[in-house]
Amino acid sequence: MNVRAVRWPEEHEAILDHIRLAYGAEEYEQVATWYGTQPGFDPANCLVIEGDEEGEIAAHATLVPRQLQIGESVLPTAEISLLSVLEPYQGRGYEGLLLEALHQRMSEQEYALGLSFGDPWLFESWGYDYAVGLYLTNFESEIGTEQALRAGQWSQEHSYERRMADRLGARSREVTVRRFYSDDLPAVQALYAQESARGHYVFARDQDTWVWQIEHLLRSGRGEADDFLVAEVDGRLAAYARLVSQGPVNTFRDTQAARFSVIEAAGDHPDAVEALLAQIGRMAQSFNVDRIGLFVHPQSVFMQHALVRGARLRFFTGAGLLRLHNLALALYLLEPTLEARRLNSRFASRPYRLIVTTEQEQAEAFLGMGEPEIVELEAPSTSIVRLMTGWYTIDNLTMGYAERYADLLRVLFPRRDPKIGLADLL
Repeated sequence: MNVRAVRWPEEHEAILDHIRLAYGAEEYEQVATWYGTQPGFDPANCLVIEGDEEGEIAAHATLVPRQLQIGESVLPTAEISLLSVLEPYQGRGYEGLLLEALHQRMSEQEYALGLSFGDPWLFESWGYDYAVGLYLTNFESEIGTEQALRAGQWSQEHSYERRMADRLGARSREVTVRRFYSDDLPAVQALYAQESARGHYVFARDQDTWVWQIEHLLRSGRGEADDFLVAEVDGRLAAYARLVSQGPVNTFRDTQAARFSVIEAAGDHPDAVEALLAQIGRMAQSFNVDRIGLFVHPQSVFMQHALVRGARLRFFTGAGLLRLHNLALALYLLEPTLEARRLNSRFASRPYRLIVTTEQEQAEAFLGMGEPEIVELEAPSTSIVRLMTGWYTIDNLTMGYAERYADLLRVLFPRRDPKIGLADLL
């Protein structure tokens, strides 16, 4: 009953066979398109326990490298994925053995956070708790196709439309909407980074990740080349949207899920966003669907425009589990963001030494220059990671800090609405 790294590529087919038995044929088809192909894939991050039969894999789990963005800070994060034990071997403690080995691997690779979308009952005992949102849930935001088709049209004779156009900053500028080409990637990356800095998408993506993700969606049949749209204004790429045009993506809704969805959007140019929304409506009309799923942040510019056109917004979302794996590393990497928040507040003139203590670790961050004032914050690691992402504020804590520092801590750890983009999960 030893945990070991997979023998790669010799055991590739054995792993996929294990996935088929553990999750079913549909999951097998999806996993087969990406397993072993992701940027940063390392067979040492794929752990197995052998079964009783020769060549059989009884249990399996893998670490998927992620980069979780908080403000301008990026924290290396390891997602625990495909943790599974075949039925004949359940009840033997294999999950615990795999998780222990995975966390050891996370320490060796210097990950700040751990991430999982698995069973909370299993992962909570390992220090995981809800700390970041997901767009997938039993509800989804949506807009009717006929409503989207009205985007970009503003009647000057209608007072409501005049007010809405003025509020959004729309000026009916000429916009070109077309499909994405590889040369557009730097501009698209910049738009995505702006959304991520606002917390609308919490996974940072480098160029290799972008390229792999686009190719994976095409390869797996979840996307078409025309499903990636960009909008140009005066020769400048000002907004983009990514779609899944032929099939549901919200697995929680089964047959009720929208079969045509916007899975990602970025850009804040009003006319560009309007033109994108109108083009999306025309595409949905060509596929003979009457509603469009919207998996974009409720505070995004794209959603603001959709709401003006009559979209229905669902605030309730699912959530992902995070573990504060290395407090010192996480606080060190978060320090520039904390400093930026301090400098943009009434506390800018005073230096501080922030000491954070959990049930297992203690770490500190220095903010400002000069002799610092000591600020202590003590809370369980699950609460600290929630503070870091903005899932929590200190007002969710019943104790652990001096009341005189409450306003400073609210500045350093503001309420946010962090979401993992759907495109990162397909």
